[in-house]
Amino acid sequence: MRSCEASFRHPAPSVNESSVSLNNPPPTRSASWRSRAKCGCLPSATSTGELRSRVGRREVEMSSTVSGIGRRARLFALIAALALASSVIFAACGDSDDSSDSSSGAASEGGEITISQTSQPDYLDPALTYTVNGIEPLWLVYTPLLTYPHVEGQAGAELIPGLAEDLPEISEDGLTYTLKLRDGLKFSDGTPVVASDFEHTIKRVLNLESGGAPFYQIIEGATEYLEAGDPEADISGIETDDKTGEITIKLTEADSSFSNVLAMWFAGIVPGDTPFKNLTEDPPPGVGPYMITESVPNRQFVMEKNPEFEKLGIPEIPTGNIDKITTQIIKNASQQAQDVLDNKLDYMQDPPPADLKPTVIEQAPDRYEEFTTSSTYYMFMNTRVAPFDDPLVREAVNWGIDKPALARLFAGELAPGCTFIPPGFPGYDEAFDTTECPYGDPSQPPDLTKAQDLIKQAGADGTKVTVYGNNDDPTDKVTQAYADMLNQIGLDAEVEILDGGVYFQTIGNEKTAPQTG
Repeated sequence: MRSCEASFRHPAPSVNESSVSLNNPPPTRSASWRSRAKCGCLPSATSTGELRSRVGRREVEMSSTVSGIGRRARLFALIAALALASSVIFAACGDSDDSSDSSSGAASEGGEITISQTSQPDYLDPALTYTVNGIEPLWLVYTPLLTYPHVEGQAGAELIPGLAEDLPEISEDGLTYTLKLRDGLKFSDGTPVVASDFEHTIKRVLNLESGGAPFYQIIEGATEYLEAGDPEADISGIETDDKTGEITIKLTEADSSFSNVLAMWFAGIVPGDTPFKNLTEDPPPGVGPYMITESVPNRQFVMEKNPEFEKLGIPEIPTGNIDKITTQIIKNASQQAQDVLDNKLDYMQDPPPADLKPTVIEQAPDRYEEFTTSSTYYMFMNTRVAPFDDPLVREAVNWGIDKPALARLFAGELAPGCTFIPPGFPGYDEAFDTTECPYGDPSQPPDLTKAQDLIKQAGADGTKVTVYGNNDDPTDKVTQAYADMLNQIGLDAEVEILDGGVYFQTIGNEKTAPQTG
């Protein structure tokens, strides 16, 4: 499902933020929704994660580009995704009387903004985060060896050097990658960056049982390193020279996507003495336009410009111009919307609640805008856990979900579809998303009879299912509606609502073995 999302901001500073959907091909085809409307905002790179802020007639810009090319999955590889809706994005469009001036003017320095979001990021540690709320701020703090240009469209998906001075030299057999660090790199605390920091960064990802760990287990010796149980041991497939800055990586098999793996946030370089533990409350120094100077989980985190990064002068990675960004965690979306109306907040990332939307449009028409996002909101089914380890059950769910009904819970911001891939992405097929959907027209009511028959064929009638969701509005309502639909097709579903701050850590933990959510 793609959404026609909302922009809502304080009259002065504002931020345009783009979301990233972490798409991994599910074992079964999936159903999704997209927005029905074409919308527009000020010219910005919403597809690549560029953040903008307007201050009066001046434009302040910082960028955070994330790409999902060549990803492998950990838990997500075990999941048949039933894509149901689009993620929630807010952008800040300029006032109607200054949009033309500032869009063509030069960016200006300075200023502070305060924004809000409903959920605490899963982690503020680059080795651990696996959600948009965590990826977006950390992408501004931790730069990997490789990265992506801060431009919109297809050009934003092209690999460029990050902390490496050039793209990797790859051996003819595709097994060896050689890179060299740029000269003069320093972390935000002033500590010089050395080549061995890269190996330590990867060791943290592996040791912390991160969702990103499987991406790096293709490195020679990574599996043996984990099995040995000694965090300080070396990974045989990573050779570094701190004097020359050279890094050599050997793989167990050729993988053309590995360059993209090196550009993921997990590989954002941290110092070699960074502890092997979750550092959300005290994030380590990084190399990026910003640094995190305060982190109080479920309350707020603060990002400030990194003076060391600006000195590096890396032309492909713009420096931030806003001096300070405070992100407050406010569970009540109605309060967030009212705080923006009252000028207590500059910007809210989530859409205003459906019942407040008319008020927002009436009182702040020049500060609210809707636009289409390239993202997918979905429900997952764990294919390693009964009953969703049976393809018949997964098919039944696809036939039995009332997608238009779920879309209505999002105040018309979502539109039913049938594919996990959003429009504009390679591999998207509009026909498959509509008339050729194997589970019927997604814009029509479900086929409950067919779904119930499939459940009976699978022998799953009455099987108990726990449906996980978080307490963010309207996710809690969607979770309950989804559970009700599972009950209608013959399963025995009950809801487990978690706090948004711990939801992803919980369902992402293999010990939880979640069934669906």
